[in-house]
Amino acid sequence: MRKLLAESLLKRVMDWDQARLAEELPLLDRMAGFKYDEYQQFGPGRKFVETLGLWLEQFQPDEREAAFDFVKNRLVYISEGEMRHLVEAAFADHIKPMLIRAAAETLGLPAHSLGAVTESTAFRRSLRSSLFFGLSDGARMDVFRRSANLDNEQVWQAYEPSEAKTTGLIEDLRKIYPESYFERVFLIDDFTASGISYIRQEPDGSWKGKIKKALTQFGGDAAKLFSPDGYQMTVVIYVATPEASHHIRTQLAAYCESIGKPVPEVIIVYELPQSTKLEDANEGDRPFLALADQDRYYRNTPMDTHEQKGRTDTVKRGFAGCGLPLVLGHNTPNNSLYLLWGDQAVGARGLFPRIVRHKGNN
Repeated sequence: MRKLLAESLLKRVMDWDQARLAEELPLLDRMAGFKYDEYQQFGPGRKFVETLGLWLEQFQPDEREAAFDFVKNRLVYISEGEMRHLVEAAFADHIKPMLIRAAAETLGLPAHSLGAVTESTAFRRSLRSSLFFGLSDGARMDVFRRSANLDNEQVWQAYEPSEAKTTGLIEDLRKIYPESYFERVFLIDDFTASGISYIRQEPDGSWKGKIKKALTQFGGDAAKLFSPDGYQMTVVIYVATPEASHHIRTQLAAYCESIGKPVPEVIIVYELPQSTKLEDANEGDRPFLALADQDRYYRNTPMDTHEQKGRTDTVKRGFAGCGLPLVLGHNTPNNSLYLLWGDQAVGARGLFPRIVRHKGNN
């Protein structure tokens, strides 16, 4: 019954005849069942087709086809299953080969001698002397650890371990390899579109961001984990835009040069195509961008202190003007167009409402 009501709402809002409804509904139903209904921030009992109808209703009648066309042809949705695949691929396709190459070099063997390398003490030691830290809860460190079959005492969900945790990590390593230190650190996260929250230089010349904090932490309170000779850091991000990848690499290089530290390697498991972003230069994107830029489809609250770091006047086109049509199964990133994640309580209704991480920071 609820499904029939949702379909009736969609038909009324879009003013479709029965033929058009019969054409569009099968695709919407398939995508809803395959992906969209799983969205974790929908309210109890709420499904995609009903949400779509209510979202479309806020537009003027002559604007609704442009909004529907955006959903049908430009929306990008990364499901929980797809993200889990990227989590698993991070270790299997990127981190493990890196460790194999390092062990092969130590043994004086070619990296393609997989059996000899992976069964060696050098590889097992290299693997166990690697630390894996999550940069946010989106890193899914529990899934990562199980898929990689790692020891629980070399994986942590945060990149600022407590004194007690730091002591426990090194003591547990030395039960297996006495007098050893951790040789590698992997900082892991799920998504970035701008890279600004990872590393950036402020107008006053100071450096901020998660990676900067981690480098400071590992040179301070957590220094006992590593040899005085240093360690190798690698940043692993499951999904990123080309702009974010470029920003992180160039800003990291500049920061590390300023402090005389080696530049961490950056691994992007899946880089979104440049064409993902909505652009004014793309004729097909203009109708929806025209809606997204209107004040009546925005909100009545100012940008908070975190949004201001993107250095734009509004977040109509998302944080830092990223202009993405992207939804992640657990939450919509604020780099996406505001009309996708907007809060109905303060402005436009979002198609995939977002749970914000930072509250009360105006």
